[in-house]
Amino acid sequence: MKLFFLLFVLIFNQTTDCTSLESIRNTFHTIKTNDDLKKFIKSSKQINCSKATPYIASCTMKKAEFTVWPFKKLAYFNEGKKTLENYIKKYPNDIEARYVRYLVQNNIPSFLGYNTRIAADKKFILDNLDASELPKNYKKVILKNINTISPN
Repeated sequence: MKLFFLLFVLIFNQTTDCTSLESIRNTFHTIKTNDDLKKFIKSSKQINCSKATPYIASCTMKKAEFTVWPFKKLAYFNEGKKTLENYIKKYPNDIEARYVRYLVQNNIPSFLGYNTRIAADKKFILDNLDASELPKNYKKVILKNINTISPN
C-alpha cells in the first residue's frame, strides 16, 4: 500500500507541477540563438510538467538549425518530431501541442515532408481556443502568431 501511494505521488507530481509553464511559454517565443536554445532546453527539462514536452520537442528539432552536419541535423529533427507526435497521439486535444506543431510545420523546409497537419491543426486551434483554459494573454499570442503565419 505504501508503495502504491508513493508511486501515485511521484506520477501525480511529475505531470502536474506546471508552475513554470507560463515562463516556458513566454521564453519559447524569444529563442533566437543556440545559447538561448540550450538554456531553454536545460531549464525546461528540469521541471516536472508533461505540458512542457511539446516545447522541448520543438526545441530539439530547432537544434538542427545550429548544427553543421546533415546527419546530426536530421537526427535532431527526427528525435523532436517523434517526441511531439507521440505526445499529440497521447493528448490529441492539447491545444498547445497542436499549436507548437503548427509553428514547426510552418517554419521548416517542405522537403522534410512534415507539413501535412497544418490546416487541421489551425482549424482545431481556432475552433477550440476560446473554450480552453489557457491564460487570456497566451490565447492572444497564439492567435497573433497564427494570423501572422497564415491570415486566411
